[in-house]
Amino acid sequence: MTFDPTLPIYRGEIPCPALGFDLDCLDDSGNSVVGEVGELVIKKPAPSLPLGLWNDTDGSRFRETYFSKYQDKFALGDLGIINPVTKGIIICCRSDETLKPKGVRFGSSEIYNIVNLFPEIRDSLCVSQYSQSRNERAVLFVQMKKGYSFDEELVERIRSEIKNGLSDGHVPELILETKDIPHNMTGKKMEILVKKIINNLPYNADTVANPESLENYRNIPPYED
Repeated sequence: MTFDPTLPIYRGEIPCPALGFDLDCLDDSGNSVVGEVGELVIKKPAPSLPLGLWNDTDGSRFRETYFSKYQDKFALGDLGIINPVTKGIIICCRSDETLKPKGVRFGSSEIYNIVNLFPEIRDSLCVSQYSQSRNERAVLFVQMKKGYSFDEELVERIRSEIKNGLSDGHVPELILETKDIPHNMTGKKMEILVKKIINNLPYNADTVANPESLENYRNIPPYED
């Protein structure tokens, strides 16, 4: 995706794909969609696409990262919309678990490795929330063990431990209690699904083992910067 001096510029949009890139926007079933949120993919080989990942000798991590969701299509890891009128591309958010608030890129597991050591916390989930201007903040949800209470003192201890163990840039801007965390049938946290819910994006809950848990994420305060 790039700028083209021959095309008009619209606020919040990238005018067109880069030369040589067959860009498409796909729904969860792999169908092309226009005017609605989907996964941005490259459908054909292009000169500047990576050939592999460092120390991934058999190519398994490369295939899992970029080709596991849509067969023979390179998934960029971004959710976007192709404007049906201008044909411009609107980037909505990342489709994976990577967070990058204020330019600090990290994985949610880095947060879990610290937060889940708290004896009063049963589980946690950390995802990105976006403002209308596409700025990003990390939101951390914590599920308490029975007999423990969620309070401001706990929030401050969480912030302090993350800051000391990682950096100030890793500290979630918003820390909230949740009664339950959604998992799929194999026990994996449904981070992308929760991220879609708190960013008011369409989602499919068919693979959620505990769909009633999703109610905990529907009225999260919007990110206003």
